[in-house]
Amino acid sequence: MSDFCLYNCLTGEHAVIAKTPFKIGSGEDSDLKLNDPDVAHEHCVIYKKDKKTFLVPNQQIGELILDGVGFGGGELDPGQDHTLCVGSNFFAIRGDTHPKKWLQSLDCNRWFIFDKSATSSQGPFHPADLSRQLSGLNGELEHLIVYCKGLTSMGFPAETILPHLAKQYPTASGAPEQGQRRNGGDQSAPSEEPVNAEVNLEYGEFTCPVCWLKFDRGDVMNIAVHGSLRGDPILGEEHMQRFHATRFNDKGQAIDAMNIPVSDMACPHCRRKLPPSFLDTPHYIFSIVGAPSSGKSYYLSVLVKTLQSTLYKNFGISFRDSDPSENVILNHMKSQLFSAVTTEEAFLAKTELEGGMYETLPRLGRKVKLPKPFIFRLSSSRDHQQNFSVVFYDNAGEHFEPTRNSAESPGAQHIAAASGIFFLFDPLHNLEFRRKLEGGEDPQLHLNRVDQQDVILAETEVRVKNLLGMDTKQRISTPLAVIVGKCDTWIDLIGRDKIQNPIENGCLNLGKIEENSKLIRDFLLRICPAIVSNAESISSEVMYFAVSPLGCSPVEFTDSRGVKLIGPNPKNLNPMFVEVPTLWVLSRIEATLIPGFR
Repeated sequence: MSDFCLYNCLTGEHAVIAKTPFKIGSGEDSDLKLNDPDVAHEHCVIYKKDKKTFLVPNQQIGELILDGVGFGGGELDPGQDHTLCVGSNFFAIRGDTHPKKWLQSLDCNRWFIFDKSATSSQGPFHPADLSRQLSGLNGELEHLIVYCKGLTSMGFPAETILPHLAKQYPTASGAPEQGQRRNGGDQSAPSEEPVNAEVNLEYGEFTCPVCWLKFDRGDVMNIAVHGSLRGDPILGEEHMQRFHATRFNDKGQAIDAMNIPVSDMACPHCRRKLPPSFLDTPHYIFSIVGAPSSGKSYYLSVLVKTLQSTLYKNFGISFRDSDPSENVILNHMKSQLFSAVTTEEAFLAKTELEGGMYETLPRLGRKVKLPKPFIFRLSSSRDHQQNFSVVFYDNAGEHFEPTRNSAESPGAQHIAAASGIFFLFDPLHNLEFRRKLEGGEDPQLHLNRVDQQDVILAETEVRVKNLLGMDTKQRISTPLAVIVGKCDTWIDLIGRDKIQNPIENGCLNLGKIEENSKLIRDFLLRICPAIVSNAESISSEVMYFAVSPLGCSPVEFTDSRGVKLIGPNPKNLNPMFVEVPTLWVLSRIEATLIPGFR
């Protein structure tokens, strides 16, 4: 037996009609009393007869507006969404065997606009933004239907609801008043994107791997599939529309406006596509920090290649692309480096600040450049239920410089959301290191570079603590790996045989990692103590590593344009300890998959 229920789509108030007759009106004896001058004492009544449910208006009212058209009274179909206008009240009505479940699916703070002429939807909009959006159309509303989240087949004519919205949100163009939005900024100015007012930016269950803002499971958007639904109002005409699902098929898949099942999801803030299984798999952000030209691209390319073999061979863990189409750039760099025959083929260009590693996306009301995430899934070969993902970025080094941290250039703010921070220190930028290596043949020793790596590390501390709202005296607990790169050039200064391989019998020997770390830390203290001081001011858990992604010195060459460059000789590639810092961080956050011992 179905129970009919009413939901006020503007206020969220609701009622389950357990007994009939059920009177709706402004009178004191009404079962649903509406304090509205446009509502009659007894406006309409819902009653049951012969197991059927009927809605009848007061004879003095004439007709009601049911499902957008005049209605003189009659039977209500159970299992079907209906909409009812009573004065300035806009109700959804449904007869359902599980009325509470239906009521929970509705959300009066999320509204959508359906264009009948284009068979497309936009949204979600907060009611205040819906008013502003409709008011900006200058009366061209006849083809538009609006509906709140949860309604699957019925809505309200835009021209009917707009006057009531404009009364409720009377500011210019129907925009919300000061303080109604949560995203900050100039509250009186129209935002660049619809504001989803109930999405909490700081305390949601999930962190977007692209914009690093928080959201909950119910905030996730879906990505339309049907070709006619191309053209997202925020991302642009080349992108498929993003929408909050209100309809689902028997498999639980969301249905787009053209009744096509969809599988891809998007972040409600930046609208970027989320990785497959994002809601069901833990995602850990690994932030690689370093100065311009410190070798981050080479390090990341070699790291991915090395982890694929080391994790499976030593720990029985599969390391693979979460979505190969999203990792194309990084996989191309890896293939370019390890498939090259000549130095020119193996050369990886410096990551540009506004280059292909970045994409323009909305974030907190602005269009900004954000680094593309490279996401890899790790799973145990023994237990496929044990799996998680790691997220890397190949930032331009300039993004870590003090002048680059702003709302317009937030490209390195992932460090505050990171589960592990990797600071890549290039010793060949450092004057004291270079003096120790005088007489060496590495062509990098002859380059004149300004060393501001200690400044970048200090800036990292300021950013992390500001973004997390921490006192300057506090330290984060996030593991920080200080990676002293290009160790093939300097390792003999401390003794090549003193650095121990910590991988033993499918486990990580944490004692050896700590011994290696102490050796390198003491060495750094003698040459550049500012690096040690700054690192240990950031985190309570710091470890030091000697690493060489190439394992050999690069060589000079002249490219096809006649430009002199420095790059690796692919015949001499011999990576050294590249994966060890990552294994250490993994052992701190997923100890069951990467077991450690002392």
